[in-house]
Amino acid sequence: MKIRFSSPKEQQPTQEQGLKVLYAPGKRLAFKLRWYLILLAVTSPLLFLVGREFLGLWLIEAPVQLHLPSTELRAREAGQVERVLARPGDRVEAGQLLVKMDNPEWRARLALLGDPAVQARRPAGSRPLPEQERQALERLLASAESRLGRLRGLLAAGAATRGEVQQAQDERDRRQRDLVQFERRESQPVDDTLERQRRLESDWLQARLHGLELKAGESGVISEVLVDEGENVGPGTPLMRLQRLGDAELWVYLDPRDAVYASPGQPFRLRLPDGTWLPAEVVRMVEDAAPVPVELREAFSAPSRNLRLLARVKGEWPAFWRVDRLGLKARFPHRWRWLDSWASGR
Repeated sequence: MKIRFSSPKEQQPTQEQGLKVLYAPGKRLAFKLRWYLILLAVTSPLLFLVGREFLGLWLIEAPVQLHLPSTELRAREAGQVERVLARPGDRVEAGQLLVKMDNPEWRARLALLGDPAVQARRPAGSRPLPEQERQALERLLASAESRLGRLRGLLAAGAATRGEVQQAQDERDRRQRDLVQFERRESQPVDDTLERQRRLESDWLQARLHGLELKAGESGVISEVLVDEGENVGPGTPLMRLQRLGDAELWVYLDPRDAVYASPGQPFRLRLPDGTWLPAEVVRMVEDAAPVPVELREAFSAPSRNLRLLARVKGEWPAFWRVDRLGLKARFPHRWRWLDSWASGR
């Protein structure tokens, strides 16, 4: 049997069993295009990787994150948030009232101290118990006893803890102690020293209550409110975050193999999300290798630590893109190492 590697159909593709086929050339072209498309689909991943590698050799790019100068506003004393006078996005001026706070315990103590001017006009000798102050103490004591009774009932039903009952009992004991101390103090003869102490304590409490108000130390924009009205906070609790109206900082995460571009004064171009390019320069190199933020990493890339540079834009930053933690792209002018080595060799 003789095997032929060429057929008459290949030599005469326009004929089929002696008949002329008009669509044969077009059909043959379609077969070629189909095989070309299959070949392109098979080799496209390899072409993508090779093209990406060549593009990386040609373009020196690095992810950038925008950081706006900000500060946290914290509570100086323990208290209850009464009113929040600013919302995220509001622009505030220095000295503007942002959060109004109160302390119910200090208010109750002021009610017990009474008005210093009235106390000073009382006659010498023994003085009667002020009915208004006594009623305030009795109401506080009755409220504490009522809460203790409710918690004991909830403890019996399994809906409260022993710690909550003990806390309510301690509060009841403190109210009883305040009432006993009040009666003992009021039953004693009038003493100028005692009145002076009461006046000083009242002024001190008034000053502390006034110090609970949180005001803006400088002009800026409220970026975040961390508390709600009616919430109890302790000393040092963050209440708000304020973005100052200073220059924006650019943190560039440069690949260590491109460390030659990390020198201060190195110019580069910064690409905004809308495609606009801005001139920028490196200010200084941070002396550490920081991990690239997850939102700045490319797809399917492994976690890595890059050189973190501090940079700035030459000119004024666009107000529209003044967004904290905004992801950007930096492109550095290419330096040919072989050209520099050739020039230094000469």
